[in-house]
Amino acid sequence: MKLLKILLSSLLLFSLVACSGNTDKEEESSEPVELIVWNTYTEHHAEAYNQIVADFNASQSEVVVVVQPQAYQDYEAKILQAVRNGIGPDVVSAYPTAVSAYIDEDLLVDFAPYINGENGISDFKDNLIGNLYGEITQWGEESIYMIPVIQTSEVLYYNATWYEELNLEVPTTWEQLEDNSRVILESKGVPGFGTDSEVDTFQDLIMQAGSGYINPETKTVEFDNEITLEQLKWFSDLVNEGVFRLVGEDYYFSNPFGSEAVGSYLGSSAGVQYALGAAGDKFTVGVAPMPQMGLGNDYIPSWGGGYISFKTTEEKADAAFAFLKYLSSTEVSASWATTLGGLPAYKTAVETTVYQEYLNENIAAKALYEQLDSFGWLHSIAGSASVRGYITKMVQEASTGLKTPEQALEECVEASNSELQSY
Repeated sequence: MKLLKILLSSLLLFSLVACSGNTDKEEESSEPVELIVWNTYTEHHAEAYNQIVADFNASQSEVVVVVQPQAYQDYEAKILQAVRNGIGPDVVSAYPTAVSAYIDEDLLVDFAPYINGENGISDFKDNLIGNLYGEITQWGEESIYMIPVIQTSEVLYYNATWYEELNLEVPTTWEQLEDNSRVILESKGVPGFGTDSEVDTFQDLIMQAGSGYINPETKTVEFDNEITLEQLKWFSDLVNEGVFRLVGEDYYFSNPFGSEAVGSYLGSSAGVQYALGAAGDKFTVGVAPMPQMGLGNDYIPSWGGGYISFKTTEEKADAAFAFLKYLSSTEVSASWATTLGGLPAYKTAVETTVYQEYLNENIAAKALYEQLDSFGWLHSIAGSASVRGYITKMVQEASTGLKTPEQALEECVEASNSELQSY
């Protein structure tokens, strides 16, 4: 009898412990999911983004987004290393060249089931601006690994005071830009044009001229042709003449532009405040859409990228989609675009009163908006990030006389194909 009492007491104690354990588990499951987000925003960009996060966190109780700012230097390499070690972020913004590498390693959440699900994003495909849907589904239309929010791209900053003084028209073609730049060189003794990014501008030239870029099936470049050689000769000859110039150690052209060392340059629409600040009271800054070839292949690069989430748990994936659905919503994306100086990725956001009023205030955003229909994209596969580096090297070597355009192009093609086919 005594033994029976002991057994019954033990059973009761076990039951109480078990019930206590279940209660703790239920309490744990009711805790919000913590979502770690990395970015490189600073100053007013960081302040605005953190406010968006705070508003999201206050709007619901299932997810808590925690922002962990990171240094810009070696950012993508740091992300990949951290994710591989299991200590990385849950959500980041990334460009397609990085996304392709993550996809190859099966690291990303596929948002297609979420977007197309019962609580998804209605009219997602039709609401995206330009050719964004093609860019984010280039790895297979059944999967969507990126959710776009903002688009930026190149616009032409020019010294409007000089343009008026020299009776120059704002160029809409590269030929007009060359003519204007020659006048500026003759009149002011400085190059008339430069570009913040040799690779992006050269991609603009060959795409507008009708060349291909990368063939994802054969893993070879498609710019091994006369079109590319012609554009390389044209650009490098103008640099060698002093009509155009490379950015060199300045890295960005806003400061040389502000000091009147160059008459115009291609730079990001998001950098308008740097151009205005550098110019100060010395001259009036004008901003215009990027020049085109006029051959029916109008093209400007897509610089927005999109947000991605790394695979961990189903709860994290659910939380990531909830946050990105909020971030890409009409009002939020419109407001965030006004902070970054870009275009919202969604037509409904572009059409909001907030954003339309902003276009009347920001000359760079207005120029970007005017070329909305020219947004294009390039295939991103493993190794395509390195191709960009080879193109930069090609342009610099041809423009500084280290190589002939023929030699520079040949070496660029050989190195690019070798890189693409090494994966």
